[in-house]
Amino acid sequence: MGITIKEIVTGRKTFFITPDMSLFPESFLEDYFALGYECYFVENDKHTSLQKKLDILISIFHDVIFFFNIDSPVQNLDWPVFIKGLTESYNNQASIGVLYTKRQTKDEKTRLEYKYLFEMGLNCGCIQLEYQKKTNFGIIEKILFANQAQGRRKNIRALCTKACTFSFNYNGTPYSGILQDISLSHFSFVFPEGKLEVKLYEKISDFHFNIRGFLFRSDAVLIMQRPVEGEFLFVFSFMSSSGTNGLDQRIKQLLIPNIYQLMSSNCKNLLDQIYTRVGEINEHSIE
Repeated sequence: MGITIKEIVTGRKTFFITPDMSLFPESFLEDYFALGYECYFVENDKHTSLQKKLDILISIFHDVIFFFNIDSPVQNLDWPVFIKGLTESYNNQASIGVLYTKRQTKDEKTRLEYKYLFEMGLNCGCIQLEYQKKTNFGIIEKILFANQAQGRRKNIRALCTKACTFSFNYNGTPYSGILQDISLSHFSFVFPEGKLEVKLYEKISDFHFNIRGFLFRSDAVLIMQRPVEGEFLFVFSFMSSSGTNGLDQRIKQLLIPNIYQLMSSNCKNLLDQIYTRVGEINEHSIE
């Protein structure tokens, strides 16, 4: 199943630039995903300059937030000069904030805030991180919330590949296929018109899912169906074993990293392709 660039770039994305993983580990991103925030790390490397990476992000994503770790040493880069240049060249195409490790004195903190908030006018804040990772999780969660990093979505959809399958039985007939997308609350797939006759808000018991090797089962309720290019799109809402909306909590916790990795790999694969052949970007599909 092809995933188009347009589908991958949809929605608000937050990029943490050269983060300090001793204070902000990548595992946090899975937990923020569960809260509805789509976040990624952008690291400095020798193959593609940081400036080029950011230019690419700006060119393909339409709604981005950048948080720069200004304590990260990058050769031949002065963070205040670099960030000021970005604010001028990007002309409000990205919302920008900075993160830094806790300073020893209040005066140091005040000087940084004055430079980045008052002189540069960064709109996403100048945030001081603590030495404890657990404390930083809450600090970063608050700045994501304050900057509306969730966008319009409460649950992020991960676009699916052929490695995401489902099966179920309905009125004695077995059905199976490839998922179109999946979130922690919903999933969808397409079937040829007339293949599946199910009523709106009808419950189907015991869907079987395989999400890139992670197997689970759940009931679901049809909440929408509509024609799409000669086929029918079916959107289902998960239903727990107790009959409430959503997945059982145990399954949900196990599914979070799998959906995050699916979503993350789609985005990273796209960026890796573009980093290696920077040029005009056309609408096309990746597998």
